[in-house]
Amino acid sequence: MKKMIAILLALGMLLALAACGAAPETPVQEEAPPSAETEAKEWSLQGYFSDEDGNMVSVTWMDDIVDPGWYVGAMIGDFNGGCTLAQEGDTLHGDLTAWDDSADPYVVTLSEDGEGGVLFAVENGESYHLAPARMEEASIFVTLNTEGWGSIAWVEGEEAPEIDPEYPYQSAYINLGEPATYSFSASPQPGSVFMKWTKNGEDFSTDAQITVLLDESADFVAVFEEDPGWQNPVMNFIGDYQCDRASAHVECFGFDEAWITIQWGSSAWELAQWDIVGRLDPDTLTISYSGCTKSIVVYDNNGEVKSQEPEYEDGSGTIVFRNDGTFTWHEDQSEYGNDMVFEWLPVGEG
Repeated sequence: MKKMIAILLALGMLLALAACGAAPETPVQEEAPPSAETEAKEWSLQGYFSDEDGNMVSVTWMDDIVDPGWYVGAMIGDFNGGCTLAQEGDTLHGDLTAWDDSADPYVVTLSEDGEGGVLFAVENGESYHLAPARMEEASIFVTLNTEGWGSIAWVEGEEAPEIDPEYPYQSAYINLGEPATYSFSASPQPGSVFMKWTKNGEDFSTDAQITVLLDESADFVAVFEEDPGWQNPVMNFIGDYQCDRASAHVECFGFDEAWITIQWGSSAWELAQWDIVGRLDPDTLTISYSGCTKSIVVYDNNGEVKSQEPEYEDGSGTIVFRNDGTFTWHEDQSEYGNDMVFEWLPVGEG
């Protein structure tokens, strides 16, 4: 019975098509839009590309369901980012977004260049000629970490690594395709001392700088501990200071940081206030600071703060302490802080 019903349905469909009239001899077919796979075949270069300055670009086909296409990652100068780029003719073109949102997107165009290379052109910027780069598949995975308050640095070879004072590292990954010699360095932050390096949880070395043959995957940790004898050097200078119509209050926090508030009274109801935070160099007794906020503070008739409006928030300058109970203040943006000398006020005289 089911077979008979199917035959009847098929005959019904044939009759319906016949009733619509004969089809033209040359059917008109709409041209299908090119698929992502068809476009992908037009661009033949993929893999890693680099130049002698260390700039690198990777091109990889991504079978993303929503947005299939060529994913381009770039480490060009200070820019690190990537995105899927559209194919336009025989080039890849579009915006590359920074991975850490530290920079505006790059508008770039990739085209073939030389024998298997690519030309990476930045809109309204420079162009980079990149040759194919062979990337060894990693088989040795090494991690570097810290325990406690300190920083690390590393470099291939036996030279001494340098700690970056502005952007110190607390962790790192080293992936190798074959064994290589590396040097590690550990540096404690103020208030801490370096104790040892461990490897896979076991004591490895008590030297802050070590040279190691990395021939197997491993986890290295630089261990730091609090220095029981440490005292914030700003402790020697805390208190209240005076210079003509200006007053200053010095506090300390953390291991080596200072918080200094300077006020200059223009009238009984209004004053200028600078809020300064910085680290004291114990060798020069100098604080070189940035990001200082200058505000105009207005008081009401009861002596309460009525308003406090920032005038700028990017002040920079120096404060130099001396062992005679004075310090000199120089603020780059202020006409007041032009090498003003403040004297310490004994307790009860502030």
